[in-house]
Order: sequence, then structure tokens, then C-alpha cells
Amino acid sequence: MPKQNLSNYIKFFNQINDLEQRGFITSKQKHLLKVNLTTKEYQLNNLICAIYDEQDYQSAILQYLQTIEPQPKIRYQSSGENDSPIRQRRRGNSLSRVSQFNESKLIAQLDELNDQLMTLWQSDSQFYLNQEINEKLRKVGEFITKTATSTPSNSQKQVTNITDSNQVIENLSQLYKDMKQHFNDYLRCHLLLMDDKLSTEHLNNVLRAFMKNLVDADEISFIFNNEVYSSEDGQFNEINLTDQQKLEIQSILEGNVIEISETYPEIASLFQTNKFKRNYVLKIQNSTCLFCFHSKGEHKIIIESFLSLCNEYQFFEEVNQLAQFLLETLKQARVQCFNPLQLSHMIQDIGIAFIRCSKYFFIHKSISILSERYKVCKDNTSFISMHPFVEFDFRDSLNLSIHICFDLNKKEDMNVYKQLNLSFNKYLKFIKQCYDRTTFYKFFVKSQDSLIFEFDKQGQITFVSQPITSKLAEEFNINFNPQFYNASYTSIFKNKSLIQHIENQLQDQNKWKLTDSNATYEVFMKMEEKYFKGFFVIFQQGWFRYNQKSLDANQWQKLRKSFLQQETRQYLDKLEQKHPQLKNSVVQMFKPKATQKQSQFKNFSPSFSPRHLDQRNSLQESESIRLIPKTKGINHFYPDTITETCIENIDNFEFNILPYSADWLEKQKVVFSILRRNNFIEDYKISEDALCSFLCALEYKYNKRGNQFHNYDHGVTVMQCTHAISLEIMKTQYAHLLNQFTRFALILSGLCHDVSHTGRTNIFEINSLSNLAIRYHDRSVLEQHHAATSIKLLCAPATNIIPNFTSSEFREFRKLFISNILYTDITEHFNLMKNFEARMKELNFGTEDDIKLMTGMIIHTSDFTGGAKPFKLSREWSTRVNMEFQEQYSLEGKFGYPQLPYMKDLDQLPIMAKSEVGFFKFIVRPLWSIMSKFAEDRLQQSVDNLEQTIVEWEKLMIN
Repeated sequence: MPKQNLSNYIKFFNQINDLEQRGFITSKQKHLLKVNLTTKEYQLNNLICAIYDEQDYQSAILQYLQTIEPQPKIRYQSSGENDSPIRQRRRGNSLSRVSQFNESKLIAQLDELNDQLMTLWQSDSQFYLNQEINEKLRKVGEFITKTATSTPSNSQKQVTNITDSNQVIENLSQLYKDMKQHFNDYLRCHLLLMDDKLSTEHLNNVLRAFMKNLVDADEISFIFNNEVYSSEDGQFNEINLTDQQKLEIQSILEGNVIEISETYPEIASLFQTNKFKRNYVLKIQNSTCLFCFHSKGEHKIIIESFLSLCNEYQFFEEVNQLAQFLLETLKQARVQCFNPLQLSHMIQDIGIAFIRCSKYFFIHKSISILSERYKVCKDNTSFISMHPFVEFDFRDSLNLSIHICFDLNKKEDMNVYKQLNLSFNKYLKFIKQCYDRTTFYKFFVKSQDSLIFEFDKQGQITFVSQPITSKLAEEFNINFNPQFYNASYTSIFKNKSLIQHIENQLQDQNKWKLTDSNATYEVFMKMEEKYFKGFFVIFQQGWFRYNQKSLDANQWQKLRKSFLQQETRQYLDKLEQKHPQLKNSVVQMFKPKATQKQSQFKNFSPSFSPRHLDQRNSLQESESIRLIPKTKGINHFYPDTITETCIENIDNFEFNILPYSADWLEKQKVVFSILRRNNFIEDYKISEDALCSFLCALEYKYNKRGNQFHNYDHGVTVMQCTHAISLEIMKTQYAHLLNQFTRFALILSGLCHDVSHTGRTNIFEINSLSNLAIRYHDRSVLEQHHAATSIKLLCAPATNIIPNFTSSEFREFRKLFISNILYTDITEHFNLMKNFEARMKELNFGTEDDIKLMTGMIIHTSDFTGGAKPFKLSREWSTRVNMEFQEQYSLEGKFGYPQLPYMKDLDQLPIMAKSEVGFFKFIVRPLWSIMSKFAEDRLQQSVDNLEQTIVEWEKLMIN
């Protein structure tokens, strides 16, 4: 189709204005020309772009008008003035007299009636027809029916055309309503996540509702890492792919969604596609996963066959994102407890992406509706028609437009055109509203200081920002069930004063605004959004109402610490509610002391009675047996024996200390290598003789008790991990926080963090009233001992490797060094994670306290580096630490100390496997996951190793 430019338009409008002024065309004809120009009518478009002189141009316009506006045929010609207006037609033996009437006037009146009825029908207002109106409409309908059956064929055809066009209009209007209702229901899917008791077992139900509303998928399957997953049973099963199966998988092209057919029999068999009506497969980008959506087609929904349009309308990226989300969510649910709010953001992001894509489905359905009556062409390049047509542009990045063969001079066709334009524009506006709503929702999901309930104009629940805690539900008598999408505020809130407060606000809309008050809850309306017609109820969490500016730094830090402890306590309570098995698991060791259950110790109160003194002496004798014989002494070496050697994987997370375990000198070479690679020896002028003495003394103190796990191997491994994590963080936006001084304190504290470990837990030290427990008042007993032992070595002349530090530098180094080691106290685990996560989100992250928090997080994560290795190596470290637990359990039984149930029978593989699953799932993987997120996903391989380790231990639980 030739392109129009500005000069064409100016010339055309000048000519039709001149024709109207000279009386050659009427204003109605001028309007018709403008309409056809707007809709890019094919013949007119060619005429405008052609080259004519002025007279020929006007003649061409008049000729065009005759082709699109033919003169009506004269049915009856008059032969004279006396001709009777009454004509007779014989039908059988009777005469029928037909009155001559103005047919065009009747058509105009019918068109006007049709327009008025359609305007009423298309309005969004809700109305009810009374009996009188219904009766009149019934009579009109009967009259039209009788007329249509008794009038000539042309008139009957005209009535039929009007009826058909009305049906098209109604279908287009209904399409908009159905699509809007469907995706409004989708936005309510978020409510399913707001169940405070939502468990991993119920996650599949949430994901099913999510998939059904987005792509009409009832189930999913996928093949990943030689396992096949099916949401029907929620199981991962190992498979060995045949050559034919591998060949079929390889033949599926990336970037497309394919409906499985007989072309892929092996894949169809793997995914058991025969159970479903439709099956769509894709390869997830940047992954080895083959993913399949299954649809049963049992319940008709408006978006059925949505996935079949993916390739045509190019929204593969959105489908790929959905598949990736489902894959990662199910993988993580398998290896880690999930937080509903973490899923919420992804569900909203993916949801709004699909709502945007739904306009393509809307276009597809509109074309289908129009095609029932009109010829519609989507291939605009090859479209040729000698009949009137309209080009409808959907104003999309894909430049979608269609040609519809109808004549806008006809009222019925013009009404269809108006309805198509109206429905599409209204749907685009609905998409924008959905985008605004999800943006609004995401803001409140992030909010930690409030809980938001949103209700629509009918008072039905549409959104909740966070799971309702039992405390809040009890205080305000809230009865919220996420399964009930249409619950009203009166059924959710049972508190009479709250209901009264809401209804008072509803009656006075001028007061519907968010105010800064100390009220426990607030009701307001989002006044700036003209499309929003509901209201919110906000529950403020009182402890966030403190004004930080009114408190000094020390007061605020204390208050903030109290807040975090409260949040940690709530998190652990929820964790145990959802996973009761954690109450008697190794996870109890990691709970803050204030939250640890004391019931198992309530009848145990050690004192310095003669009997207990005997127990202590006897315990010390049994412990002394574990010490290395003094004749062995300390392993000495000198700088000239430490040559430059290539240590395999010294800078990454694949490093393994165990090949060096039998050769103490090789381990010292590892330590030297790390110090040299960081230039610590040169920068701080460390005497290599003093360094050799320091490392020898350190190794002796680590290994003197013969610990299976807490020995020098573990110390060197943690040191290497802090080094590797530091290297990764130096590549991120936080590199400036790890200066040379901070890194030196961090990496050296990693080496020293467990020196002189007793091979027992702090609980054992406290219950046995050991010298260390007495010395450190039961507070981080072993960690304080490790820090003190290390500082003593650094202060001794022969082992002082930092004599060149000034007094202020040494004090700063000592402060950071001790802080790092104290962060390895496992009872600080949850507080540390919560604090670090909260600070990561703050814009001012990077204060002195933040740097301590960051290095503490690095060393605490590194303390579990053995478990983050590939499973074969990870299992070796697990076996070692469980041997220490077994020894402790035996001693606790021997001396009558409380025995921890999770240390019992760890020599039995299924029991140890069950313990390790909980340990890695709820402690280690979340820790490494947060650290990897901070390092901009540079530790993902370690996270993947942990996931595989959890899977392998789960297999051993049932063996």
C-alpha cells in the first residue's frame, strides 16, 4: 500500500473543501471521505497518493464517491401525474395492497434505534429492566421477526446482517469482560501464598493455580540432571535416557514452544502425554532442562490454547521465564524451606508479563470473532481487495494490523468497528491498571512495618501483603482463609470495633487517606488512582513507629537489636510450626540461646558438689587420653623449606585439603601460598621465621586432642574459603569494603577460628562446668577460647607475626579479628543472617558495623565450606563431624549430662542422613544462598553442590 505524506493530506483536504463550497458534494459525503481516509481505505489511499492536476483530481474524487455510494435503484417509475401510489400484486386468487413508503427513512430510523440500543448495551453501568421495558422489547422483537419473515429477500437479508453484526458486537464486548475477569482472578492467586501455615507439601497447589491462570496448564513435567519430575505425584525420579530419547531432545529447537505430537514418541512417552489433551514442550534457555506444560482441557477457560500462540506472537521469553521460575522453585523447595514472600515478587513479575502478552490472545480471539462474519486478513503485504475494507492497527511493537472487509458507510459495520476499537482500548487500559496494581503490591510486600489488606468496591478481599501471624489474628479476631477468594471484610474481621471503624470511613469518603498516626490500624482509600474503587486496611507494627531521630546511636542500636531478635524468634517459631521434625534436630544447636528450649535441662543444675568435682576430674582424665603424647611435640620447619609450589584450586571453591592431610608440611605450604598471593607478608613486613613458629604452634594446638573434624585440616580449609570468597567479592560493587587490612584480619581469623578446640559443643562445656565455661561465663565459650588463644600467640615474641603494627593498628586488628571468630558461634547463626539480609537492602550499607557484619558472614559461611563441596567430599566432612557428636553423646550418658537427641545413633547411616538433610536444608544452603546473592551470584556452584548433597542424603535416608 503506498504511503501518504503531509502534502497528500493538505492537497486532499483543500480539494474536498472546495468541492463542498461549490456544492458538488454534501457535508455528509465530506465526512464519509474523512472516515475512509482515517481507516486507510484502499482505493482512496491510492487516489490520494496519485498525481493529478486540480480538475482531474476533483473528478477522481467524485468518481470515487459514486463507486462507494451508488444511487439506489428506483423500484417504481411513474408514467404520469395520475398514476396511483397504490400498486396491486396478485397472489393466487387474492389481491394484496402494499403502501408505498420512504424506505431510506425507515432504514435511518432503524439505524438510530440500533445505535441507541447499542450505546446502552455497551455501557459499563449495571442496570435492571423492569417489566414494562421487557414487555416493549418483546413486542419489538416479535415485530422484527414477523417483518423479517414476510418482507422481500433484500430486506430480510438486511435484517439478518444487522442481527449478525449485533452478535459480533456482543461477542467482542463479552471477550473483554471475560479476559478482564480471568486476569483479575489471577491477581488473587497471590492470596494463596499468604497462608501462615503454608508448607512445602502445599506449594504444588499454589503453583497449579498460578499455571492454570497464566497458560491453562494443569500439570508440568521436566527432565533435568538425569531426573524426571512430574507435578502429578510431586516426585523426582532418576532416569537413564536412551539414544533415541537423547536424539529427540536434541532435535527440539531452542526459542520455540512445540506441541508434542507423534513426531516425538519417545518424549511423549517420558512425559506420559497420553493423559492430557494438549502438551507443550520447550527447552529452557541457559539450561539443560526440557520442560513440558500439560493441559487436560476439562474445564473451558478463556485462555485455553494460549501457549499455541507463543511462536506466532513472539512471547517465548515470558514462557521461558515461567518455566525457569517453576523449575527453580521446585528445586529449591526440595532442598530448602521457602519463604512465601520470596515467591511473591516472582509471581507478580511473571504475572504482569503474561497479562501484557494476553493482548495477543485478545487480538487472536477478536480476529476469530470477526472472521465469523467478515473476511479478515492478517497478511497485509499480500492483501488485495476490490471491496471496501478497513485496516485496523493494534499499535504494537510487532506492528500488528489486520484488514477487515466491511464498509463503514453501513451503520452495522461502523458499530462493529467502534466496538472492536472500544474493547481493545479498554483492554489496554486494563493491562495498565494491572501493572499499576502489581507495582503497588510489590511495594507493600517489601514493607516490614505494616500488613495490608485490600478490598474491592464490593468489599471482597483482593490482596494481602504478608501472611497473618497468629498473634495478629488473635488480637483482632481475624479469620482469613487464602482459599476463599471472594471473602468479604465482614467475614474476615470479627472485631466489632474494627468493622465499625471501616464502615464509618466508608460513609465519609473525604477522610479516606493515609494519615501519620499511632493507631494500631488505619483505613484509607488510594485517592490518586481514579480507577481504584476499593479500600485498604493497614495494620501497623508498633515497634516501627519509633522515631529514630529522637534516639541517640546507642539507644537505636539496642532497639534495632531487639527488633531483629524478635523477628528471628518469630521466624524460628514459624519454621518449627511448618516442620515439626526440626524440634529434635541438629537445627536446635543454631537457635539463639534466648530461644533454645530449656526443658531438657530444667532438672539439671550442676554445682560444685563433691560428686560433681569427681565427675570433672574423671572427665579431665578421659579427655587427657586424647592428647598427643608430649614426646611427639611440635612440628618445626623453616622458611627455606617452603618453596613456591602450585597448589591446585587455591583460588576457587574446588580446593580440597584432604590430599595434604597426611603431610603437615604440605599444609603449611598451602597457608604460605594464600598469605603470599594476598601480599600480606610483604605489605605487613611479616618475619617468615616468626610465621613458621606461629604456624607450628597453631597446628599443634589444633591437633593436640586428635579431633576428627575440628583440627588443622578444617582451619586451613576455612582460611582458603575466606580467601576464595574475598576474591569473588573483589569483583563486585562491594569491593571497596574489603581493603587489605580487613582482608588480612579476615583470612587470618579463618585460619585461627577453631584453634585448641575441645571437640565438644558449647552446651557440653557448660553442662560439665569446664574450666572454659567457668572462665567465659557460659557465653560463646569455645569461640572466646579460640580468639584468646590466637591473640596470645600473636602477642608472644617468638610467634608475633605483626610486630610492625602500631598500637592503634593492633587494637583495630584485634577488634576485627575477635569479632570474626565470635561470629562463628552457631547460636548467632539466625541473628547474623537476619541482620545481614536487612542491612543488604539498605542504601547506606557500608558503615563500619556493616563491614564487621560482612566479614562475620564470610567467615561463618566459610565455616561450612566442607559441606559445600561435591557430595563425595561433603560426605567425608559430615562423617567426621558426626563422629565427634557420637563421642560427646557417649560422654553425656556416662557422666549423666543431658543428652541431645540429634546426636544419638549417628553411626547408623539412615539416621545420620536424616540429620544431614535437615542441617543442609535449613542451615547451610540458606546461608550460602544469601552469601552468593551478596556476591552477585558468584558462589552459585557451591549452592548447586549443596542442593545435590541434600538430594543424595535423602536417597540414603531410605536405604
